[in-house]
Amino acid sequence: MSKKTKKFLALLLALAALLSLSACGRQESDPNEIPDSTGGTEIVKGSAADEKFTMNVNIKYSRNPLVATNHSNQLICDLVYENMIELDDNCEVIEGAGVISEWECSEDGKNWTLTVGEGHYFHDGSEVSPRDISYSLGLAVNADRFAGRFSSFQGASPGEGVVFVTLGIGDAAFIRLLNIPIIKSGTYGEKRDYGNTPIGSGPYTYNEDGTKLLAAETWPGYEELPVKEIYLKEYKTADEIISAFESGLIDVVTNDPSSYTNLGYASTNEIHTFNTTNMHYVMFNEESMLGRYSYFRLAMQHAFDREYLVELLHGNGVATPIPMLPGCRDYPAGLVSGLEYNLESCRRILEVAGVRDYDEDGMLEFMNGSPQEIDLNIAVCADSSAKAGVVRKFQEDMASLGLKVTVHEMTWDAYMKALEEGEIAVSNTGEQTVPLDMYYGEVKLRANFDLTELLQPRKEENERTNINYSRSSDATVVNQIENYLAASNASRPGAYYQFAQYLTGQTSSLITIGFEKQQIITRRGVCKGVEPNAGNPLYNFENWVIDLKND
Repeated sequence: MSKKTKKFLALLLALAALLSLSACGRQESDPNEIPDSTGGTEIVKGSAADEKFTMNVNIKYSRNPLVATNHSNQLICDLVYENMIELDDNCEVIEGAGVISEWECSEDGKNWTLTVGEGHYFHDGSEVSPRDISYSLGLAVNADRFAGRFSSFQGASPGEGVVFVTLGIGDAAFIRLLNIPIIKSGTYGEKRDYGNTPIGSGPYTYNEDGTKLLAAETWPGYEELPVKEIYLKEYKTADEIISAFESGLIDVVTNDPSSYTNLGYASTNEIHTFNTTNMHYVMFNEESMLGRYSYFRLAMQHAFDREYLVELLHGNGVATPIPMLPGCRDYPAGLVSGLEYNLESCRRILEVAGVRDYDEDGMLEFMNGSPQEIDLNIAVCADSSAKAGVVRKFQEDMASLGLKVTVHEMTWDAYMKALEEGEIAVSNTGEQTVPLDMYYGEVKLRANFDLTELLQPRKEENERTNINYSRSSDATVVNQIENYLAASNASRPGAYYQFAQYLTGQTSSLITIGFEKQQIITRRGVCKGVEPNAGNPLYNFENWVIDLKND
């Protein structure tokens, strides 16, 4: 085996882990089993591609677009089902794309009217109707894949060419949440030999045994589709997946560069990056000795090297101190210059907060009746070297200022226990603990950048969905979020500016580090016109140019 092939094998081993991750808790299948399929022909490595466009499929997992969580199957669903709306790479609605052609909301943002565009047809020939939109939305609200988006949703009902939606809390950006797939009314539980696949209206449909996607004659641009057949084949073992992708027998995969399943880069690939709303952040335990003081929290806004996160992600990230993608229309660019990584600014604000070297031993102390030694404890889940790297850099930077920081890299279970209890176990028995002062987290935000669950004070009635472990009692921040969400298009930038100013200044309860990017990877020279975005990795697939004879 050549050195090049060995390197590629190592890089692609992680992809196998990604494809099998959702199999946890299920009976293991024969690792040498290769299911029968017409997708792809086994050939010797290094010879030409098979002149068939093939995607990987996970046969054991759902291909119902409202519940599918397997990455390979989600890609397939992107071709079989249309979305209600489409988002660009800054989470702004792409006008003219998707099935909903127009929309309007009441002044308070609670009542919406969605107009269903004409010329969209399901694969059985029936036209997509308001009833189908209402049906799909009602199911999505209760589906694990989408339920987190619709905490304020109260109901939807079809009208003449429109769908009426009612929200409990005003959200003038609600339309951004509707990049969800449409299925034909009444077909949610429709089963075929190859699984539960409701009727869709996308550019492709399944053949009889589910081993291919066929260009749908109901699609307006049927004649212009880049391929008329897409083969679906499941490669179960790492060697099979590696060989298939390397040989061009699988032609497109997704990749998360921040994950331990990172595929990495290879000379035979083309990498197409797209934004996500996966946000890295730091929060304080506001019941800890230093976390309770807003000036100390404000100092820490300047203490994290956000560009270092992007560096650790090999450029697959966006650094920002604001919890919103910088390309968004509402992004408050005017606040950013006052929140930059700057250790001198951090030092000066620490002095104002009363954190100084009182005994002249080279280390900073905090005055609490008398000078108190500081050992700031920060927890980070060890599932990502990038997260741990940012925190280690923070530790080194604080040491240069004389502030001691202890980093606790933890398993997921230990990390969550520390967040829940507000203290970190530092012995095997768990009997010896230290206070939790800060924690590094990651969260996938909605496309309207609603931070309610991340920032609202925890109460018994919302603890199931609340992910705020800061122990903050500040309800003002929630009012600020609601004001932003309910604001009209004209006033929303100002409302968000006010919220972001409060969040990063007066309360400083959240330190935003940045957002991750993810990737669509294709074989070099095979696919042109690839335009993945934050809303849809296969957006605009119908306009791709695919050359299967390139190799």
